[in-house]
Amino acid sequence: MPEVILYVASSLDGYIARPDGAVDWLDDIPEQGEGPAEDYGYGEFIAGVGVVMMGRATYEQLLSFDVDYPYPGTEGFVFSRTRAGEQDENVQFVDGADIPGLVNRLKASSDKNIWLIGGGLLVQEFLKLDLIDRMEIFILPVILGEGIPLFPPPTPQISLNLVAVRSHDNGMAQLTYVRASQC
Repeated sequence: MPEVILYVASSLDGYIARPDGAVDWLDDIPEQGEGPAEDYGYGEFIAGVGVVMMGRATYEQLLSFDVDYPYPGTEGFVFSRTRAGEQDENVQFVDGADIPGLVNRLKASSDKNIWLIGGGLLVQEFLKLDLIDRMEIFILPVILGEGIPLFPPPTPQISLNLVAVRSHDNGMAQLTYVRASQC
């Protein structure tokens, strides 16, 4: 059964971006070791993804990078109250009126996972609706002091089970959680 997976990087103090949405701090994390660049399991992860979901601000931030859209051939949904019903060459814009229905339809129509990219408000909504099956959180060795939180208030209290921890030579910690009700 496909899963909804929150796969995200966070600062040690829980921020996913600077107050203006910038993620330039991600570039400051040193590579580990002398060999080829480590992908930290991203290649394997993305190979299992059939759908990406994100908020409008996250999508606009992604488009502001000087690179091609990074998920070609993957179905994409952007949650937006102002652009719902529109479509561009990469994604469909949806209003989020029936998130559980959309997620259930997507899970039923594919054997690949759904990547919940973010941002914080969309993550909060998915948590309220109990739709996140697994969280892969990469804690980077940096304190931002302010920014856009991974779990903005009022995020509901949710019990989780830690199922894996991996530390990397560059100081990054990779934490894998599932809902306590799944164990």
